[in-house]
Amino acid sequence: MRKLLLIFLLGLGSMAARADHIIGGEMYYTYVRTDGSGNNVYNLTLKLFLRCDASDAQIDENVDISIYDAGGTYYNTFRFDRNNLQRFTANDVDPCIVNPPYVCYQIGYYAGQVTLPANSNGYIATFQRCCRRTGLANISSNRNDVGATYFTRIPGTNSGFQANNSPRFEAERGAIVCANNRFRYNFAAEDPDSDSLVYSFSTAYTGGTQGDPKPTRSQTPSVPVSYISPFTAAQPLGDKVTIDPHTGIISGIAPRSGLYIVTVSVREYRNQVLIGEHRKEFQFTVESCVRQVTAAMPDKYADCDGYTINFVNNSTPGKEYVWDFGDGSPLFVTTDLATFPHTYARQGTYQVKLVVDQQSSCGDSAYATVHVYPFLRPSFDVAGLCTTKPTDFRHTSTNDVGNFEYLKWDFGEAALQNDTSNQNNPRWQYTVPGDYTVKLLMRTDKGCERTISETFTIYDKPPFTTTRDTALCINDVLQLRAESLLPGSYQWGPLYNITGENTPTPTVSPKVDTEYQVTFTDATGCVNTKKVLIDVKDKLLVTAPNDSVICTGDPVDLKAVVDGPYAFTWTDVDTRQVVGAQQNVTITPARSSMYEILVTLGTCFNRDSVYYKLVDPPRADAGADATICHGETIWLEASGGSSYRWEPAATLTSPRRARTQAWPKDTTTYTVTVTDTLGCPKAVTADVTINVVPPVPAFAGNDTILIKGRPFQLNGTGGFRYEWSPADGLSSTNIPNPLTTIDRAFTYHLKVYTKEGCLGEDDINLRFMAGPEIYVPNAFSPNGDGLNDLFRPIPVGITRLDYFRVYNRWGQLVYNTQEYMKGWDGRGADNGTYVWVVGGLNDTGQMVEYKGTVVLIR
Repeated sequence: MRKLLLIFLLGLGSMAARADHIIGGEMYYTYVRTDGSGNNVYNLTLKLFLRCDASDAQIDENVDISIYDAGGTYYNTFRFDRNNLQRFTANDVDPCIVNPPYVCYQIGYYAGQVTLPANSNGYIATFQRCCRRTGLANISSNRNDVGATYFTRIPGTNSGFQANNSPRFEAERGAIVCANNRFRYNFAAEDPDSDSLVYSFSTAYTGGTQGDPKPTRSQTPSVPVSYISPFTAAQPLGDKVTIDPHTGIISGIAPRSGLYIVTVSVREYRNQVLIGEHRKEFQFTVESCVRQVTAAMPDKYADCDGYTINFVNNSTPGKEYVWDFGDGSPLFVTTDLATFPHTYARQGTYQVKLVVDQQSSCGDSAYATVHVYPFLRPSFDVAGLCTTKPTDFRHTSTNDVGNFEYLKWDFGEAALQNDTSNQNNPRWQYTVPGDYTVKLLMRTDKGCERTISETFTIYDKPPFTTTRDTALCINDVLQLRAESLLPGSYQWGPLYNITGENTPTPTVSPKVDTEYQVTFTDATGCVNTKKVLIDVKDKLLVTAPNDSVICTGDPVDLKAVVDGPYAFTWTDVDTRQVVGAQQNVTITPARSSMYEILVTLGTCFNRDSVYYKLVDPPRADAGADATICHGETIWLEASGGSSYRWEPAATLTSPRRARTQAWPKDTTTYTVTVTDTLGCPKAVTADVTINVVPPVPAFAGNDTILIKGRPFQLNGTGGFRYEWSPADGLSSTNIPNPLTTIDRAFTYHLKVYTKEGCLGEDDINLRFMAGPEIYVPNAFSPNGDGLNDLFRPIPVGITRLDYFRVYNRWGQLVYNTQEYMKGWDGRGADNGTYVWVVGGLNDTGQMVEYKGTVVLIR
């Protein structure tokens, strides 16, 4: 949904009458004659813009216009009757705008004649009225107490223009365009004397109050309205809407929905001399609407930078675009929105037309003016950047075709509104140091227009650099240096042992500490002064570090303590090798050595030295890694120093001795920190890892009931090597799965060894019954008396139990297990009969299954 922009003085006819009925105004004058007494006769006209719903009481029958001389002295008040009241509606509504609003406003015309004595500075005619309408989007007006001041300035005799006629704005019809898109509205004024006109946005003024809405004596304009950020007097519709200073065309992208007060000023020039300034205040209203197709492009191309123009298409995408470049070349038809160039064959001013979706009844057109007059080369010079002197600006632009018609300088003082000039070579006084961006807008009589900007640093003292405070050998001379990017002169002092004191590079040779001062004066007479302190040295002081013992392989910092900014040379005395040229040097000595520090300042020098004795650090040894079985202990033994500290200490008997006993429960790495008393304070560490074999999971098998007369295969697990005992009935004693033919109750003992030799042991008990069979009781009593409390199957000749399940009388599973000799304890179950089923693998390798019932009795 786009927003609809209603341009000009608008009011919605459906609104109830309220006191906030003023929506704009304009006052202008027309010279009639000079009478026999030397008085000047003028016709004054006031146009007052009103809401259509203003009541009869709000539409004044007459107005009082007060006259002041240009110095602010009151002269007289004249009453003018209303001689016309016009009502306007915007009836030229584009049918391709959906649901356009009703647009209505009124203009009351008040006119009369005044006779004014000739004076040198002229007059100000002013009218004040309250109140503006409320709810304005760009000024504070919500209390319905913001009045308005409308005025015109009549020139005096010192300008020679007392017979002048002021410009006047003739455009009165409203127009409707869609916002969020470029719009263009011609708000040009006409001048009866054909003077040159320059347009700009300017501030609106308050005037009149609720207590005195129509004062008999109006005051001169003095109190601007309060604008709401981000809107300003220079940007009353935001930063996307501008006014062309040459044509008065307002264009850009419409702001958000709301009501906006806009004041346009037109300055009147004759032969490049300013006559006066005229203004008109009007209102923009933004409402919702939708437009089907929009043609949009920049209003003009006026860089005059060549014959090739890069045209920009900002229209509704996805349409057909037809370009007429205005030079007789064939129409250019495209569906591409991208920027594209067109080259003109000759100089001239061309009218370009862009038609979007021309086959549709809702197609749209946009127009642009192209100025092709190469080449305009903008530039300017600046002289004088000091706050104590004015800054001179010089227009240096060149133009191959035509003459410069209009210049506007903006000197970049954000807090000021009058930091501008229209002169060719203006002068401006900056009072505060800082960075200022100066802009220059230029326009030629061929319509070429460019704006350039450059940032300058304004200083209160001209910037320059000089030699820093420095030290000097008493036997030497020193060349001082001052330098600035600005032209100027230098003066040094005091005149003590100095030559070239009027140059930027004098030579000095003081014999005592001396502070020299240099004064720099730039080409505009701005002055800055700096000082250079010369610290004169007759002896250089330097101290090397103290002799010390260091560890072999350790780096050491050579640090010289000095009393001045000297040159440094560190030398290995034994090899005469230079090891560094800074005040602080880090080295790693390969042997015990002496190092010398030499400091120099010109021809002055001094030396000192330091001796470092190297001592080897301890050679720590924690012994070889080892492996133990779970639960065993081991002795750890370190060497290489005089004191030891083992970590972790929790599983050690003597963690601060070289030899200690360890009993780790898991694989552990022990670290021993070793120091000695030979002079190297470095602590050295060594590690030893004790691998702990986990407990051996020896398993000889579940206790089993066997069938007499049948061999049974044992199955031991958990290790690498196996030993069965006793050997009775066994086919072998050193394999994991021997056969036994024992025919009596018997217990075998199994020893299981890991690859490391760790031992685990287990037993298996064998009993004998007739079988193969699974014996299941038919009743049990889980009452906790220790008798028949568990219901379980007893497998005989069954080598693997696959399942044992118990169901209640409704077929619900109440117990399930695969574990050998495990059973159901009946917990939570009621007395009664239960069904069981058990299955497994017998000693012949066959699957067997048994079923039955059991009675639970408590």
